[in-house]
Amino acid sequence: MNNKTLNKSTSVERSDESESQFGNKMLCLSYESTTGWSSPQIKPYAPITISPSAECLHYGQTVFEDMIAFNINHSTHIFKLHAHLEKFNTSLKRIEMPEVEIESLISGINQLINDEQEFFQNDNNSSIYIRTVMFASESKLGVSKSETYELITFISSLPTNSNYNLPSPLKVYVEDNYVKSVPGGAGYTQFGGNYASSYLATLNASQLGYDQVLWLDGINRNYIQEIGNMNVFLVINNQIITPSLNGSIVPGITRQSVIELAADLGYQVTERQISIKEVFESYKEGKLTEIFCTNTLHTITPVSEIKYNEDILTINNHSAGSITQDLFNTYTSIQNRTLPDKHNWNYSIEEAVKI
Repeated sequence: MNNKTLNKSTSVERSDESESQFGNKMLCLSYESTTGWSSPQIKPYAPITISPSAECLHYGQTVFEDMIAFNINHSTHIFKLHAHLEKFNTSLKRIEMPEVEIESLISGINQLINDEQEFFQNDNNSSIYIRTVMFASESKLGVSKSETYELITFISSLPTNSNYNLPSPLKVYVEDNYVKSVPGGAGYTQFGGNYASSYLATLNASQLGYDQVLWLDGINRNYIQEIGNMNVFLVINNQIITPSLNGSIVPGITRQSVIELAADLGYQVTERQISIKEVFESYKEGKLTEIFCTNTLHTITPVSEIKYNEDILTINNHSAGSITQDLFNTYTSIQNRTLPDKHNWNYSIEEAVKI
């Protein structure tokens, strides 16, 4: 994001290693088991202090959710806000953390976005990233859930026009040693440990010249699951196929939106198990023509190459296919309100009463 809208004296302090710029404020809520949730408070964006014995540091109770807000012609909206917060609660429930009061959190987010309007670019057509994180804060050594929690929501920049251009295709390495999740685990959640445990496999793939890992199921090492932390779709015989949710795959908001949107556009969509063997056989038969993955930040990203053992698949001559491009164009046009939002996916931010 263009830094000229930020206070130059603080922008460097609020820049991470990827050069994202963070907002001036953050939304904070606290939870205590005896009293429940506090009222939302807007505070200056700043470092936080926790005890060295805080349970999140030792036993991993930390969950996050991300969303995108758009500012179009001086009007701000968040894409599928309620769906994201419902997904957040699903993650919290699995990690034995207190679920949030969605309407109270929305009220706080509404105020945060109102207070951070200067963070949007001056061209009146921009987007920002919203991150909500919750962690166990009780100072206690003992393997049990915390009695206190902190929730923080803050914003950061996105690359200019990131939601207008299809991302560059990914080269993907099939991981058949490490696994991301198994049914019955927490792989379908936004639990922080799911991300840390993927780093080694991703590093190994990177050293071989690949951008991401294609995970196989954790039991048979046979069925495809996700690409990195993104949901995956394949186009076989002009039919869109995505792995069915089985308790180890994240039920991505973009995934579900693409399924609905593809049906609207007249494509046949199937959710089912698909093996890595079927992927390669379909390719050899000339039936597999496109692969793409979905997530909140990049919406839809094409896949140009897959390596599995000694075999390499080159997808659509290393370029995005027509179905991938059609879905991306339509999806982002709904986000940017250049196409009708018939599903009411965009939540409009209203002028808020100060909290």
